[in-house]
Amino acid sequence: MIEAADNEPLETVGAACQRLAEVYDGKQPVVDTQQEMTKGYVNSLIDCARRGEEALGKEKPFYVCVQLRKERHLSNVIRTQFYYRQTRPSPTYDLSLYWYDPKAENLRFVWCIPDIETTHMMAHPAFIPEKNEEELSYFCRCFLKGTLI
Repeated sequence: MIEAADNEPLETVGAACQRLAEVYDGKQPVVDTQQEMTKGYVNSLIDCARRGEEALGKEKPFYVCVQLRKERHLSNVIRTQFYYRQTRPSPTYDLSLYWYDPKAENLRFVWCIPDIETTHMMAHPAFIPEKNEEELSYFCRCFLKGTLI
């Protein structure tokens, strides 16, 4: 256990997850999960771009990646990792890509690849996307064909 400034023991993340899993019935509406996961998304995206600007400078554009990661030992925990890089990453599942021009302070969405099941569903020839799903379906088809860059 880690102790707080007042010498009170702090609960570890693992202990908190285990405690909550024991009382959790496993039912949560998808909308609630999505809303919780997207809290602070835009602020974290902008913070990452600013960190990249400080580390890489303002001369050249770079990429900001948002990766969803499932915790190996905690089945009910999904983390969103924000990181910057100078080179364009290869597309992979659970990755969203943004391009940032620090001179213009311009952050642009490039593409997003969802989890493996959703990607295959949205790329299936029988899948008819709604209007708001068309672009994501296109990304999924290109990704599976190996043509998304």
